Amino acid sequence: MYINEGLTLDFFETDEAFPVEHYCFRVGDDEFNSILDRIKAAGIKYRSAVRGPEDMQISTQFGGRGIYWNEPEGHQWEMLTVSYARPPK
Repeated sequence: MYINEGLTLDFFETDEAFPVEHYCFRVGDDEFNSILDRIKAAGIKYRSAVRGPEDMQISTQFGGRGIYWNEPEGHQWEMLTVSYARPPK
């Protein structure tokens, strides 16, 4: 569901007993750098794709930068600098 330029809500149904949640945050370039530095300092493994190996790479798809990582419980986090919720006009 598109709310506005800064917020979208995506839903899907699952039969999983404990569904994995996915949280995505669009941030500015300076915030991205700061958060990525903290992720690296904490030794958190990240990846450039929603699924796949923890390649410790940054995605540049959609004209920005983005990464994904998981909490130990499996919940997935995503950080990006350019939203892909709606294509640019």
